[in-house]
Amino acid sequence: MHFARIVRAVLAVVAALAAVGVVIPAATARAAAGCAVDYAITDQWRGGFGARVTMTNLGDPLSGWTLEWAFTAGQRISSETWNGVFTQSGSTVRVKNASHNGAVATGRSVTVGFNGTWSDSNPEPTSFSVDGVPCTGSVVTAGSTTRAPEPSSPPSLTTAPSAAATTTTTTTTTTTVSSASSSSVRSTTAVSESSAASGTFDWPTASPKPAVVLSADVSPDSGVDALRLGLVISLLVAAVGVAVLLVVRRHLRRVGERPGERP
Repeated sequence: MHFARIVRAVLAVVAALAAVGVVIPAATARAAAGCAVDYAITDQWRGGFGARVTMTNLGDPLSGWTLEWAFTAGQRISSETWNGVFTQSGSTVRVKNASHNGAVATGRSVTVGFNGTWSDSNPEPTSFSVDGVPCTGSVVTAGSTTRAPEPSSPPSLTTAPSAAATTTTTTTTTTTVSSASSSSVRSTTAVSESSAASGTFDWPTASPKPAVVLSADVSPDSGVDALRLGLVISLLVAAVGVAVLLVVRRHLRRVGERPGERP
């Protein structure tokens, strides 16, 4: 009975680890997004015009979409629209998919059209987005972030000495220490008694202090990969433990069936 409880506990741990291994990759999956838009004025007359907008999906397949742009010269959408549900607030125009064109596969295009009005001029919009992702003609990964460039020198009351150039990668940490001779270090830290008495201090300009520059850029996927590797190792260890327990149980059962023999 005690042995059976141990086996059930081990199997429960294995099932829990398997469930975590299934859930975590699904939660950290990222969707690729990207689009390209072609805006064309098909007809124009005094005070009015017709236009066609073609959106090409460059990312993962879409099951629904919202196309958005902004007019720059006060143009307005009239009631004549097709292949989409148009709304306009100020200069911003939003077009939601119709019931028949919500699914757009990767590399596929969908076209909407409308009639509008204009007064002084009718320039074409230059900035478009689909579901909040700018249509730049390239693919981006949702949730990815771009680090702001590091400042060239830390803020201080005086001009900080320049450091040697550094090279960074996504998975390594590079440390560069500017070389300086011991004599230059001593000359940098020395302060004349006359300047100390006058209450002023001047940084030496001939020999800058040695500076240490630390830069690191660690990929956010490295932690996820380490967690997955840990889960795989845990599953393997648990499986080996179950196999050992089953072998021991079989051996004990054989010994119980043959009491007159030595194991």
